[in-house]
Amino acid sequence: MRRPFPTYPPCPICGDPAVNHATLGMRWWWEEETRQVGGRFVPGAGHAGYSDRLHGGILLALFDEALAWACAMERGSFCYTGELTVRFHRASRLGSAMELAAWVVTARGRYVRAQGQALSADGALLATATGTYAALDRNESLQLRCALRFHPGDVDPFAGGGKGP
Repeated sequence: MRRPFPTYPPCPICGDPAVNHATLGMRWWWEEETRQVGGRFVPGAGHAGYSDRLHGGILLALFDEALAWACAMERGSFCYTGELTVRFHRASRLGSAMELAAWVVTARGRYVRAQGQALSADGALLATATGTYAALDRNESLQLRCALRFHPGDVDPFAGGGKGP
């Protein structure tokens, strides 16, 4: 079953355009069966690095958020980035949809290792990512949770579904 994640209105990735006019406006979802975060992004002219290609920093930011959500689902807590590595395999073209996926590989204590990939609409591998994240204290996570905007049907990573450190 696919369920969307909540949003953080001022976020440059998943924010609300009425609050942050520069946000990408991503809506991530959680695939319970595969335990993966997913998202679809279509880069526009404002996302160009040069010519008709997506700026690599934008794809890196998309990966950072997708991997962080995967880690949050694993731990039931917000997780912050310790390390993120992205390998670019081919250019992401403006106007062409891409599908991003992220999943947890290992977890030990408060540390979580995740991976992700971005595929073009025709299934070509655009980029891969690996990252190490650290879970925040549960009380701090629950305080930060108050800033999220939940919509009907959204998954709540902090409602006890995580495995905890």
